[in-house]
Amino acid sequence: MFFGEIARVLNAYFWIFALILVVPLVFSFLQGDAASTYAFFQTALVTMTVATFFGLLGKGREGKLYKREGIILVAFIWFLTPFFGSLPFLFTGVLHDPAQAYFEAASGFTTTGATVFEGKHFDANGKEEPIERAFEGIERVYYSYYGTVDPVKDKDGKILLEGIEAVPKGLLFWRSMTQWLGGLGIMILFVAVLPAIGVGGKLLYQSEATGPVKESFTPRIKETALRLWLIYVGFSLLQLGVMYLVKPDLPFFDAIILVFSTISTGGFTIKNGNIAAYHSPGLEWVLIIFMVLGSINFALYHYILKKRWNKLRDPELYLYLSILLIISCLASWMLLGTTTHSLETGEQSGPLNWSDAIRLGTFQMISGITSTGYSISNYDYWPYEVQVLLLTVMYLGGMSGSTAGGLKISRLLVLLRVCQNKIETIFRPDTIRALRIGGKEVGEVASTNTLVFFFLFVAISVMAVLFYTMEGIDPETSLGMIACNINNTGLAFRQAGPSNSFAFLSTQALLLSSFWMILGRLELFVILVLFIPAFWREEY
Repeated sequence: MFFGEIARVLNAYFWIFALILVVPLVFSFLQGDAASTYAFFQTALVTMTVATFFGLLGKGREGKLYKREGIILVAFIWFLTPFFGSLPFLFTGVLHDPAQAYFEAASGFTTTGATVFEGKHFDANGKEEPIERAFEGIERVYYSYYGTVDPVKDKDGKILLEGIEAVPKGLLFWRSMTQWLGGLGIMILFVAVLPAIGVGGKLLYQSEATGPVKESFTPRIKETALRLWLIYVGFSLLQLGVMYLVKPDLPFFDAIILVFSTISTGGFTIKNGNIAAYHSPGLEWVLIIFMVLGSINFALYHYILKKRWNKLRDPELYLYLSILLIISCLASWMLLGTTTHSLETGEQSGPLNWSDAIRLGTFQMISGITSTGYSISNYDYWPYEVQVLLLTVMYLGGMSGSTAGGLKISRLLVLLRVCQNKIETIFRPDTIRALRIGGKEVGEVASTNTLVFFFLFVAISVMAVLFYTMEGIDPETSLGMIACNINNTGLAFRQAGPSNSFAFLSTQALLLSSFWMILGRLELFVILVLFIPAFWREEY
């Protein structure tokens, strides 16, 4: 095991990470937020200290990575990055629990969008009191916990801001920036900007890219990573411009946050009422468009720029767009004539007409399947059939090679074709049919990997639900949380629903939820292989 080689690359990575911290540091300074500025400065110092330590361990090494070292490096980076990303939350004192801070940072870098930020509750005398809720089922489940965010008050004690809106802007900027960095992948960014990392570059790219088949559209991995990031930045700037055309009065800070959270399919917002707080149907449709763009294979955009139109004859793209249309129509039809509840006030309104049903249904389904996690209504009060549809599409996810989470449409295609071929052998046992998608043959290794991935996805979800219920969490909340975490979706139900947060979780539940998020972001195998004893024994 060449730990010196791993340490050398970690040294370079954490120096880059320290450099990235300059951006929120400068932003906080310009905002006049001394506490956040100092917190980012402290975080940068800690990061540079750790980078120097790894530099000493890797001194004299070439940084050449082989398969096992590359896997360990990817795991190290993805578990350590949220730790350093969580430090500003702790250094400012906005969060006091390290497990909550780690969860918030992991949710950002994995583009999950789940949060522990929730306003504190106070009694008439100004004394903090626990938040208490209960959910009915076979058993009545009670939740009692404390909020995490202090309100902002004026000199007379009047509350000016509370909840997520009371968090300093420097931290909110950093929180959403982590999603933008994690969207296309911190490892792909690393490969793109590091001058030379030897043979490990291809492995790092393939570990970060999503989907069952990891192909690059240029001969060099570094060039591929750089192209992807240029397309990513281009979409971010385009979204910024389009939002201002539709809603010119949108504050610039809010616009930047929405850009960070949309094309990355991350979903963090800075309003207590989520996207509904902007009261702009036009803005919602813009977000729908860019959520979809972020969930499409980025390689297709490269081919469009190169005018290679034949590459658009992609069965995964056709199936994905068809699913988007079907689920949007289904949700809209199911919501027609129903009532809805405001995320801001909780007030009930309705019945929904066709216009509002189409807008709400389309937005929420697109938010779910792209794993973005935005909300414009409290879907916890929607008809059960709409909630089940939303839960289902959360597991489907977007296209491979996109910023979206979930199973991926390419894997769904492979599963459908495997089932089709297997059923055909029942009445044609002598038929040997190659598994083809879009005229291309899918090898036995790829199809087996897909089947194993699907089995693990289901098995982990079942185990996680069992763990959460053993923690005293009701089954509906538990199922929603694992769907949220492993699919990096940000949407959940009941106690973790759109009007609540994950602040009610215990320390062990927070850490395990963070693990599920990272596991889902790296699509299981890269992390699970670390639990195989042979991985640590055999020589490569």
